[in-house]
Amino acid sequence: MRGRDREWRLVDGLLQKLRGGGGGTLLVDGEPGSGKSRLLAEAVAEASERGVGVVQGRVEELGELAPCSMLLKALGLRSEPEGGDGSTRSGPLVLERLRVGLERLATGPVLVVLDDLQRADPATLRMVHTLHVLLADRPISWLMSRSTAPIACQAVSLFDVLEREGAERVTLAPLSPAAVAALTADILGRPSDPATRTLVAGAGGNPLLITELIVGLRDEGLLRDAVRARAPGRLRIVVRGWIDTLSAKARSLVETIAVLGRSLSLEHAASLLDTTPAALLAVTEEATAAGILIVTENGLAFRHELVAGIVAAGIPPSVRQSLLDQSGVFSWAPRGWGLLTGPASIGIDTAIASGRLHEAEQMARSRLAEHGSVHGSAELRCLLADTMYLTGRGDEAIHEAEKVLVVPGLPGHLRERATLVQLYATARLRDDGTARAYAQEVIDGKGRYGPAVRSAALVALATAERHEGRLSSALAMAESAGRPAGAGPPKERRYEACLIAVGVLVDVQRLDEARAMLRQARKDMFGHGHLAWAADASALEARLELLAGRFDDAVTEARRALDLAGALDTPLSVAAACAVLAAVALRRGDLQGAAHHLGEQPGGTPEARLRHALLAAQVAEARDGPRSAMSLLAELPGPLMLTIEPAAGPWMARVALDAEDRAAAEFVVAAAEALGGANHEFPALGAAAAHARGLLERDCDALALAAGRAEDVWARASAEEDLGKVLAAEGRRVEATQRLERALGTYDDIGSVRDAARVRWRLRGMGVRHRHWSYAERPVSGWDSLTETEHAVSSLAADGWTNPQIAEQMFISVHTVAFHLRQVFRKLGIRSRVELARLVAEQTRDGFDPPPGGKHA
Repeated sequence: MRGRDREWRLVDGLLQKLRGGGGGTLLVDGEPGSGKSRLLAEAVAEASERGVGVVQGRVEELGELAPCSMLLKALGLRSEPEGGDGSTRSGPLVLERLRVGLERLATGPVLVVLDDLQRADPATLRMVHTLHVLLADRPISWLMSRSTAPIACQAVSLFDVLEREGAERVTLAPLSPAAVAALTADILGRPSDPATRTLVAGAGGNPLLITELIVGLRDEGLLRDAVRARAPGRLRIVVRGWIDTLSAKARSLVETIAVLGRSLSLEHAASLLDTTPAALLAVTEEATAAGILIVTENGLAFRHELVAGIVAAGIPPSVRQSLLDQSGVFSWAPRGWGLLTGPASIGIDTAIASGRLHEAEQMARSRLAEHGSVHGSAELRCLLADTMYLTGRGDEAIHEAEKVLVVPGLPGHLRERATLVQLYATARLRDDGTARAYAQEVIDGKGRYGPAVRSAALVALATAERHEGRLSSALAMAESAGRPAGAGPPKERRYEACLIAVGVLVDVQRLDEARAMLRQARKDMFGHGHLAWAADASALEARLELLAGRFDDAVTEARRALDLAGALDTPLSVAAACAVLAAVALRRGDLQGAAHHLGEQPGGTPEARLRHALLAAQVAEARDGPRSAMSLLAELPGPLMLTIEPAAGPWMARVALDAEDRAAAEFVVAAAEALGGANHEFPALGAAAAHARGLLERDCDALALAAGRAEDVWARASAEEDLGKVLAAEGRRVEATQRLERALGTYDDIGSVRDAARVRWRLRGMGVRHRHWSYAERPVSGWDSLTETEHAVSSLAADGWTNPQIAEQMFISVHTVAFHLRQVFRKLGIRSRVELARLVAEQTRDGFDPPPGGKHA
């Protein structure tokens, strides 16, 4: 059950409700091989363990012998002879027998499990629905599954009707990369090697394909050379079974796309099949519903690379060659001509630079499967490695590059291309020191490498220096690396060097310089159609806007980064963009939104993982107090965290002091001061160190210094607030009030709702009152009519918080919480927290937008 935690929680909830005397229904659907039957089997075993009775039925692959025979068999009832009109097997008498049979079992809790209902006949499905209604007051729960492959079956209607009547429904998605790795290791009994991981990636997270592939390779002794191994027989049988269920026209479409490079426009496919695009629509829908094809912006492509390869391999060579000749898509030289030249390599290169990475990868793989030259294959592997790196598969990219670098007599330009990918992938995705070693080897090689590779080596060294806290040298190297890359011809231009330099400038909060460099890089990118790095640029822009206190602009850029990352399949920028969205949500008091944006532990760069961990600790502190955050902070590498997020130092020191762990606070302060001392030319680092020291020693001078030097707008307000607290504790009320008022003004200006509420609460305790609302143009009713305070209160209430808990979290009284909830209920036209939770969940899916109408709450 790897990767099915959410689904299993639904099953567990169903069984718990059943044990408590209630009933319920869970509907499971998904593409072929997604693990529906396995989930049901695990549910049956768990139900038996808990003393729950089980009625289990499954519609066989060839369908039912007679209407309702599956239900009768599940209950151990004999089929009666059929009457002339078939009523004996599907009419009232059978209904009564089934009802009585189930009621007899329902003296205790019963789980009815029905699998593969897409194969059931309409009479059986109608009977299931009728029994479901008649036995609603009995301790019976229903667990049903269907495949999404058939697009025209009555089970679709049954599931829709049951869902409208209150059933829960879950669709099994492809497994996450982490779950795929765990499943593969389970089957092998050990972690998989890079070659096996590359093959498994072609399964697209489909559990059945992964299992059949690995078990087949193991049983047929093919694991030693998995890359060159043929598809195992058992996997070919599964794929053939999927293909054989398609109509003749859909099969022809699938086989044509498999031969012609795994991706094809609808117009091209129609031309080859001697039909029209309109006539192919129904066929396309059939193939996509079966989970075999997907529709992309470039046309039709295979959902799973493994399936594409097996389908292509099963087509006779003569037919394959005829299709290739007819299509005219293969423009490289015949086998044995050596290096690729002309349209073949240029086309893939162009696709990579312009962000059509999936298309580029498919082209490279297709040509690699057909090419016979050693050096031609090496060039294709270089191109393939480039797409892997840009799509976040660093280990696979490095593995492909290493294959190229061991080729005897490798031409210089191929050695450079492979080295380039190796450097960028190790620098960005690994933090084990290998990037520095590779880079130093290039620098020491002097004339052996061209300017592009030397630039990449400087980027790798800059990244290593940055991780070790030497920001001056990191910035100098990154800026030096960016100059030759930017001066080259457009087709050779890469943007990693420039973006690394921008990242360092943002770290040290030299925001104007960072903004100017990023603006120029984006202008150059879009001017030359080099979109592969566009999502990274937007994620950096989002961080810039966050530090400048422009939260709305930060959210806009972060969303743009996510949109670009999804469209271009460049996932490395996703974690950075989500971190910005989570930080804004946290500042606005939307803890549920912050947790949503953090999601699961991200992959990607070491910096992304650290920011995720820091934000998770900040959410935990806001939700459950400082001690809960301390356990999450214990394993974070302090120096690197403070390098990429200087404002984390004061926050960590404050949390440690609040948790009465002075030793931890002293450690953080010492690390911040060491970083600031080693990088004295960057005032922001010194300001963060002074802020942390001021908190530790309750030093007003240090806190005033931090408030005056911080470039991060939120950090500046935070220092003002901390200074106000210390001054108030010393009895300097007038000065304290001035500092707190200044902090409040900044928090209000940037829309940091939670922080502003806390300062108002502190000022109220000193006898200074501020209203905590403002007027803005909003609708009279609906979600957009809510103020930010109402939005925050509704989010916490929907998350299950009580009024006293919300009051403590938002630094307002319980009566004020009740007032805001009444306003929310009135504006949304609802009467209960259950209805509120449903509406908030809908907003959650839409991205946690704050209500329009101004930043103040």
